[in-house]
Amino acid sequence: MRGSVFEGQAKSHETYSRRNNLAWACLLVCLALPPRPGGAACRERPTVLLDERTAETHLLAKKEPELPANAPALARVRKVVLLVTVDREGVICEVKPVAGPQGLRKSAVATVKKHWRYRPFLVDWKPVVAQFPVAVKFVLPKGEPRMTAHQKDCGPAIRQGRGI
Repeated sequence: MRGSVFEGQAKSHETYSRRNNLAWACLLVCLALPPRPGGAACRERPTVLLDERTAETHLLAKKEPELPANAPALARVRKVVLLVTVDREGVICEVKPVAGPQGLRKSAVATVKKHWRYRPFLVDWKPVVAQFPVAVKFVLPKGEPRMTAHQKDCGPAIRQGRGI
């Protein structure tokens, strides 16, 4: 009877050893792969949910996006709200649009991923994965100001701002 118990233990040890070797092989392959371009994907779920003001205190670099040329000239809402996730190193790993005009969302996501940087968020002096909303406001492109629909429909005197 004892022989069969030891045989069972030996088989389970072999299975455990194979699984362990496979896990190590997968880990080595993952570490050898180059990082994904445009930021790493979030590997962990957010530990901390913050408000926008608290997250703003950790902001190191920021660039306001310019209004895309194909955006409507009379867009009243020039603000897009995004849900940003920052990993333990302070790298933005995920950006999801939450609210705002559809035509501006893609530009807002690209600008935040490319130009915004944060300090790592700490809880009990340990870095954590944080998630928070961000309001991105669009500015008009430099150069000529955009005309309103009324100015486009009217003559040159209105366009120049002199009235009729």
